[in-house]
Amino acid sequence: MKNCFCFKLLELWSVKKSVASYRKSNITQMILKKLFLLTAGILCLQWMCAQTPEQKLDNWNQRNPIEKIYLHLDRESYISGQTIWLKAYCMSDYTISTHNSTIYVELLNSRSQLISRKIFPAYLGVTLGQIELPETLASGAYQVRAYSPLMLNQPGFMYHKEITVFGATAKEASKKKAPSIDLQFFPEGGNLVTTLLNTVAFKAVDQNGYPVTIAGKLKNSKGEEITTLASKHDGMGRFALVPQAGEAYYVALDNNPAKQYPLPAATNKGITFSITNSAKGKQFKIERTADAPEAFRPAYMIGQMQNQVIFKQPLKQDKDQLGGVIQTANLLSGILQVTVFNKDDMPLAERLTFVDSKEYILPGTISVDTFNNTAHQKNRFTLNLKDTVIGHFSISVTDADYETTDYRPLNIYSYFLLSSDLKGYINDPAYYFRSDASAVKEDLDLVMMTNGWTRFKWKDVVQNKLPAPQYIDPLYINLKGTVNIEGTRKPFANKDLLVMTTPVDSTQGKGGLMKMIKTDSSGRFHLDTLIFYDNTRILFSDIKGKKSKFIRVKMDADSLNRNYHMEMSPFQVNDSLDLTAENKMQGAYNDYLRAEGKTLANVTVKARQKTDQEKLESEYTSGLFSGGINSRILDLRNENPVAANIFDYIQGRLPGVTVSRDTEGQYVVRYRDGGFGNGKLSLYLDEMHTDATMIEGIPISQIAFIKLMGTFVGAPGGGGALAIYTKKGADLSAAIESSTDIITYKGYSIIKQFYQPNYDLRTGDNAKADNRLTLSWTPDMYLANINPKVPIVFYNNDRTKRFKIVVEGLTNDGRMLMLEKTIENGN
Repeated sequence: MKNCFCFKLLELWSVKKSVASYRKSNITQMILKKLFLLTAGILCLQWMCAQTPEQKLDNWNQRNPIEKIYLHLDRESYISGQTIWLKAYCMSDYTISTHNSTIYVELLNSRSQLISRKIFPAYLGVTLGQIELPETLASGAYQVRAYSPLMLNQPGFMYHKEITVFGATAKEASKKKAPSIDLQFFPEGGNLVTTLLNTVAFKAVDQNGYPVTIAGKLKNSKGEEITTLASKHDGMGRFALVPQAGEAYYVALDNNPAKQYPLPAATNKGITFSITNSAKGKQFKIERTADAPEAFRPAYMIGQMQNQVIFKQPLKQDKDQLGGVIQTANLLSGILQVTVFNKDDMPLAERLTFVDSKEYILPGTISVDTFNNTAHQKNRFTLNLKDTVIGHFSISVTDADYETTDYRPLNIYSYFLLSSDLKGYINDPAYYFRSDASAVKEDLDLVMMTNGWTRFKWKDVVQNKLPAPQYIDPLYINLKGTVNIEGTRKPFANKDLLVMTTPVDSTQGKGGLMKMIKTDSSGRFHLDTLIFYDNTRILFSDIKGKKSKFIRVKMDADSLNRNYHMEMSPFQVNDSLDLTAENKMQGAYNDYLRAEGKTLANVTVKARQKTDQEKLESEYTSGLFSGGINSRILDLRNENPVAANIFDYIQGRLPGVTVSRDTEGQYVVRYRDGGFGNGKLSLYLDEMHTDATMIEGIPISQIAFIKLMGTFVGAPGGGGALAIYTKKGADLSAAIESSTDIITYKGYSIIKQFYQPNYDLRTGDNAKADNRLTLSWTPDMYLANINPKVPIVFYNNDRTKRFKIVVEGLTNDGRMLMLEKTIENGN
């Protein structure tokens, strides 16, 4: 017993020693691992700190590139019950962007509440679609917003455009109120600095964010007048000031001298940074206070456009005044951000300036071939382009007398080059691209001084605080999920599955996807890059015949119909529409109601009732598969067929048809009256040519009907065909339980085709009142030609006298087309 006890102690001691040795070894490994991670972290941190600001910006831009979307809308204002037609163009890094597969377009009311949401697939950087306005939509201001998931990584830069809708509730006449003025001041370079000459820009807006014309006086704390000031354009202007230490300044407006608008407090130490336009480029000047410490000594300046550094210029640090010219002749057009840094890479001052090199313009003209503003007559114009053109374009023709603006305030130039990169509202940005006059360039420079750059802050770049991208492109529709054997938690692992899609609404198409996939060891599957529209039923089926398992499919989170968290969109409520335009648009709404309200009174039309077979074919068949007096149909929709597969089922049920197997065990179907050859029938599944192996795996409960055609034009050699149609719509819902699972998925929004009448043909529609405001809409034009000439042909409505034509587009090399012309009397 004693020996046994000693043995147990020895065994216990041996185990403890072994455990202690293991723990010691394990602890040593853990310490070494932590030391390795700590060392790696320190090296990584040292590497990040060793990077220059421009390197850090480049790294961030590689992971989070700028994405922009612009919408060409057919009009500026609409009436409820009609349609907004749109074409979307995507751009990144000065060229058409192919990074976005999915575009979201939304309609919001003036309270930023969602009215409608559309989701469209994008291909090669473009997409098209429409938003149907509800009949009950009240008159007022609305906003169209567009974005892609990638754009949400920089959330302040979605596309948004205000439109006006005239509807059932007439707009109340706005009572003219004295505007509540918000006056903001923007010292050039970023700060007011005492004892130095400062340029201060200002912007005055009303309570709705629209510009207000002002005039006033700049005064000091003693009420002494320093200078006068007045807005030059859209409430913006500038004045010069040398602030004194210990002094405060304010502006008093002439129409309300009692109210004071204080300027930002001035700092006693720092630099001023100014940029002016010159013949050679951008002339800059840097001035530093004499007693400023080393931290305020400029060391270099960086210029960047579209998150890419264009230049880095060292500066002489032993001078208090510096100047020079930034050469812009070889730069692309857009906003240039110039920032002055000290030797420790901290930003000291910053200025935005606009470069307009005109390289973005694709030249073009619109010529008039046939002008006819008589009701229902044909018009023919021509779009003439120069040079080799490869790209996408869109054309709208509208009634010019029912437009609420003479010129569109936002176009493809002004959005991609200006609005898309600035924070806040810019009034009529297209104004800055209509003229090359020096006064317009000065006005654009005021925009640069009074609007902030918010895509990033250099301070965040230097300190590695830029946000990591959270969103990726979904690559169209992604279907992910898990398949289990029904009634168990056992995965349907490493198995083949047949996947078929069919629209819930049979009017949305006859065919769909049919694909074989394989689950992994956990029963999971993944299908990507899918495109289908509207509500779609997706069938998953085990195809092992008699050995098929009953399955259940559980889908992962929806990759398409997601609700993204977004900032509230900026919204300006426009109360300044021209009264004549308002009255015309409200009249157009009334005309629309009258036209749509017409009915055929006291007329009874009797039509021949379709047979059951005709109804069946109308719902399922199309093209060459329709009709056929010698065809035979086997309808399975209301049957409960019992057979291993459809081939076993039809044996003996279709006269003249025989089913056998070849030497490889594959089904072969023949028809004794099947035209030429050996009578072998070609097989089609939902009008797609296929083989017996694919059809054999289709559960018989999912087959709607079979159509036998003794001779078929589409068959090789003119032989016969056997067309098999799977169930859809209500037929699919009523299918009996089988080794399948069916889910319903909402796909992309349906893309409709714009309708315009052809008055050369006599149709019933020609008798209807034609009060269309959009006469022609061509969104899907792709060109790949040298000096192309594109015809623009359309028919007039009942009343239009002046035609407004807008053509926009984007080429593969980043050039933009923007033509806007009103044609009357043939000119």
